[in-house]
Amino acid sequence: MRPVAVVLVLLVETSHYPPVDAIQMPDAAVGVVQYTAQTPSFHIFLTGKPRMAVRDALDGAVRRLGKAECDRLFSDFRDANGQRPSAVLAASGATAGEYLARLYFVDADADRCRADEALAAFTTPGSRVVHICGDRFAERFARNIRGAEILLIHELLHTLGVGENPPSAATITASVYRRCGD
Repeated sequence: MRPVAVVLVLLVETSHYPPVDAIQMPDAAVGVVQYTAQTPSFHIFLTGKPRMAVRDALDGAVRRLGKAECDRLFSDFRDANGQRPSAVLAASGATAGEYLARLYFVDADADRCRADEALAAFTTPGSRVVHICGDRFAERFARNIRGAEILLIHELLHTLGVGENPPSAATITASVYRRCGD
């Protein structure tokens, strides 16, 4: 007699349960990820490998953002009105990690991603939506999670109002590495 696997699907009211992102998922590199009440739930509208890559990068970015030196990053720049990202964070009542968890990570327009081979993520100053070139993001950062974390912190600065040119994308990224790259 062969063993039989039984799968039970239970339909329940889900408003009392944590989002799928808050469920414990195994991580081959570090064992089981322990999600707690302090673990943010992210708004990731991607699927498959891109979703996993963005989720891993967000987890790491939140850890980096919790360090004092990284927090200083938000005083390094100003938006077009002269306001520092640290002031925007203070006005929102959120830490940088909490603010990151308020953003929406969506699949970017394929034409925009194809138009620029270097592009893996983008947003506009002040937007709460970060566009991800999904397959490129997953492939580029499969073995460089630190780079993915730094990129998402770079994009966080844009969502807080920091534009580019000036400062250049390279200047922003260098500052993120210096402050948050350990």
